Parts: sequence; structure tokens; C-alpha cells
Amino acid sequence: MNLKIYIFLVFLISRTFPQNSRVTHTETYINGNIRSITNHVKHGKGIRKWSREEYDKKGRKHGAWIGWDENGLMSYETVWEFGFHRQYREWHKNGSKKLIIRYDDEGNVALMKKWDEEGNEIIKTSSLNG
Repeated sequence: MNLKIYIFLVFLISRTFPQNSRVTHTETYINGNIRSITNHVKHGKGIRKWSREEYDKKGRKHGAWIGWDENGLMSYETVWEFGFHRQYREWHKNGSKKLIIRYDDEGNVALMKKWDEEGNEIIKTSSLNG
């Protein structure tokens, strides 16, 4: 009887916590540096994109770094230019805007806006460092 319970628990755990639920795809430049990393997760009977990172030829963060929620909606986006942070955007679970932050050439926050789930602007700040 105990063996049956043990086998059932092993089966239940293996179904609850799948070993290969994440799939990573990496692209590289000719020089061997990483161009992009895209992560996917197994979802139901399919696979969906979870996050994406991009780099320049020197290995610095560059381009849009994006994350998606469990419903496949974009949840955040960070924009980089040759290693410098330029913009960050985030969305509520219902798809409405949640936050936007823009950075100046020195990496300081130049603009920040925040919205509630109904789309009402609740914070707006410009030129936080000057």
C-alpha cells in the first residue's frame, strides 16, 4: 500500500513541477557575443514567449527588453541604448498603462508618469534631477 502512495506522489510532483517548462533561444554575433536571449515557457499544450533581452556587438544592453504575463500580454518593456537605460514602461494585468519612466543622457529620471487600473493619471513628475 505504501508503494502505491509513493508512486502516486512521485507522479503528482512530476506533473506539478515539470522539469523542462522553460525554453531559451539565444542568437549570437559572428564575434561570439550574445545578440539576444528569448525565453519561452510551456503553457498548456503550447509554448509562449516570456521575456526577451537584446545586446550590441560589444555585449552591452541594447534594444528593448520585454516581459509578458501569464495571459500573453506585455507586462514591461525596458529600452537600452548601448548600455544606457533610456525608458521603462509597465502595464496593469488588464492591459492598461501603469508606469512610464524616461531617462536623460546621464541616466537620471527625466519623466515619470503613473496610472491606476482605470487609466487615471495619478503621478506625473518631470526633470527630477534639475
